[in-house]
Amino acid sequence: MTDLQQALAGAQHAPATATVQRAAFVIGNTGKLGEELLNVLLESPRYTAVHVGVREAMRSYVPKLHPLVAPGDLGAWDPCAGMKRAPEDLYPCIELGAKSFWKIPKPYAAITSPQAATLARRMRAGGAVSVAVITPLEAILQLGAAPAIRDTDELAILESGFTRMLVLRPIDDARRAAAPGFFGTVGGVVTRTPGSYMTPKSLQPVRVGRAAQATVDTLASMGDGTRVMGAEQLRELVGDPMDAKAR
Repeated sequence: MTDLQQALAGAQHAPATATVQRAAFVIGNTGKLGEELLNVLLESPRYTAVHVGVREAMRSYVPKLHPLVAPGDLGAWDPCAGMKRAPEDLYPCIELGAKSFWKIPKPYAAITSPQAATLARRMRAGGAVSVAVITPLEAILQLGAAPAIRDTDELAILESGFTRMLVLRPIDDARRAAAPGFFGTVGGVVTRTPGSYMTPKSLQPVRVGRAAQATVDTLASMGDGTRVMGAEQLRELVGDPMDAKAR
């Protein structure tokens, strides 16, 4: 078991008393990973309240779930103004606007890369201390995929002053060498960064639910600073369901 896996195991078995009154805010969870992330947050004993950005008013039947209506123009929106207490942890999920095949549109508000950076700055000013930037799982696992978040927006979130910042995104050594951007700025602060894109054939069957759980557990267990998590490390944490079939 690696050091990171041991840390995650410890976080999963930590006493609930250590997380009393902790709250989370998730927005942009319109994709598979983001939607599963909301389920994990609601089931986690770490949080007593989970706020979620929605497109229109909705009734919540889950006591700890608090829908927050996002305006059409997110540029001037301060989510903290609609909350009794600002959440400690922020989970912006950046999707690429894929078409939905659902007959009924999902209620969650979508955000772009620049909007995520703006919201992160406002949430940090309101009291949030940790942020996990989520990009589509399909992009993380796909060879040669472009990140859903721009380097400039990652930098803006980093410079907002969060104590902990976790980023799930594709990682490309060649791109980093040519234009370091975000990676060059964080420098040695990035820990255990995978070296390259994963190969789809060997690493793609990562389970969405376990990837979402790994995201929440990693943010909870990591030390202060910034961590970038790509496909290789996701597979290390959640396993490959094809392994069991091969044996």
